[in-house]
Amino acid sequence: MERVTLPAPARPLSSAGSSIQSLDKGESAMSSPTVETDLSDTGMVMAEKAYSKDLETEAGHGHGHGDGDESDREEQLDKPAQSKLGYQSLLTDLDNGLIGWDSDADPTNPKNWPKGVKIRVMIFVLVTAFMIPTASTLFAPGESIMAKEFGLTNSVVKQFTVSAYVLGFGWGPLMHAPLSELYGRKYVVVCSNFLFAALNIGCSEATSVAMFLVFRALSGVLGCAGMVVGAGIISDMYRPEETGRATSLFLLGPIMGPVFGPILGGFISQRAGWRWTFRVIECLGGVMMGAFIFFVKETNAAILLRQKANRLARSMERPELISIIDSRQPRMSPGRKLAMGLLRAAKLLCTSPVVFSLSIYMLIAYAYLYVFFTTITAVLTTRYGWSIELAGLSFIGIGCGTFFSVAVVGSTNDMLVMYLTKRNNGVREPEMRLGPMIFGSILIPVSMFWYGWGVQKHIHWFPLILSFFPIGAGLLGSLIPIQAYLIDLYGPLGAAASATAALNILRCTAAALIPLCVPSLIARFDYGWGYSIFGFLAVGLCTTMSFFFVKFGKPFRRRFPPRL
Repeated sequence: MERVTLPAPARPLSSAGSSIQSLDKGESAMSSPTVETDLSDTGMVMAEKAYSKDLETEAGHGHGHGDGDESDREEQLDKPAQSKLGYQSLLTDLDNGLIGWDSDADPTNPKNWPKGVKIRVMIFVLVTAFMIPTASTLFAPGESIMAKEFGLTNSVVKQFTVSAYVLGFGWGPLMHAPLSELYGRKYVVVCSNFLFAALNIGCSEATSVAMFLVFRALSGVLGCAGMVVGAGIISDMYRPEETGRATSLFLLGPIMGPVFGPILGGFISQRAGWRWTFRVIECLGGVMMGAFIFFVKETNAAILLRQKANRLARSMERPELISIIDSRQPRMSPGRKLAMGLLRAAKLLCTSPVVFSLSIYMLIAYAYLYVFFTTITAVLTTRYGWSIELAGLSFIGIGCGTFFSVAVVGSTNDMLVMYLTKRNNGVREPEMRLGPMIFGSILIPVSMFWYGWGVQKHIHWFPLILSFFPIGAGLLGSLIPIQAYLIDLYGPLGAAASATAALNILRCTAAALIPLCVPSLIARFDYGWGYSIFGFLAVGLCTTMSFFFVKFGKPFRRRFPPRL
């Protein structure tokens, strides 16, 4: 079998020593010289493309060989890929007119920012990511009050007053994610937060159901940038060995928002009216718009280096200076560049079996969360005699499950990757993050069976509330490793936000539409068998898929490598 021999780098980039210095204090990193070089800068995209043909050629030579040869071939592929990609640096080369970072420890590089700055940025990103999905369920307890005010009796339309927003923030990222990769993270989020606040004013002042639904859907589409741009910001600021913890904190927002929405909304709707649920959230949107303007700096390396190149071109009177990232990308008109960016997330979903498969998994898991939301309040108020306010507090069960996953999965995912990397001779694989998916995929159907039969048999309220815990733990226990995996996979290509947007498309669409079927399903099969159908579907798809990715994820990824 032929081997491809790669030239050694002309000069080594700073290795473990400088990497450790650039990490936040208190964070651990492997100092082995064989550990994979950090590749999450967006400028590595051209390096990946430049060498993909070599790797595919070598992969082709391996067909027909035994298992031992195949394993040996894959190990050989890993190391050359790291060597080649590591050879492409993002350092300034004035002799060739290329502007990059001044050194590997350049303080203007977001990956080298002080820990305090990163924490500040992450706090505002987290609050924004919490605010957007909270708006999806904050109104839910007041839906019956609004329906009575407008004389709305159609159960599907009543449910759609909640689902329209979820459908919007499933498809909105198709626009926001590529815009943030082309023009920067900060002002995409600023503009989105402004539109979020303005359109929620329209919801709060609606005079008809039709007017309400239009503003509701538009607020989801145009106000959801924080849901996906956060993944790009994580990729910008953190190295691969740090993304697990950062991702788990970021995902607290998208999961805890829908959980706490009904808790707050129950009290607001009962005491102040349904319109105030929107007035509260529009005020928060305005505050977060101001916070991003004054306290959050741009993190996109491509934008920062382009601005630096423009400044130096003027001050040095050298108009030929260009960002090193821009120099590695094909030249095209701004309009074509924007069009390609807008299609990127949809292209990833349609052409990448890896992204599509994980999207199907999250479609099931995330939709089931909203299936719970459609029935919990009704069950507790009609069958158990609870008030709307008290029924809202029951969502704490889901919240406890999500906090459990953050505490267990979020705090150990990076350590798990580091441990498995050491066992793998210092070669890090993205699939090392996916182990917790197995436990998450088991907990999700457990929750469906438990809740469905518990309601039908009218068990005591306390074990019924406990049935909410597995869905919260299973959902976030699956989403943390999946999103961290996609960031590791597409971060080096500068497409972390687009990969996350692709993941959002199906899961939010399903979360908006599947709950519309729940009333008719329960009417036909009752809660026991109705929710059991959801449980069996989760076992057949989610559980099976989690074992497949843990066992065969690496050859599956190699068969369908990430491309833009």
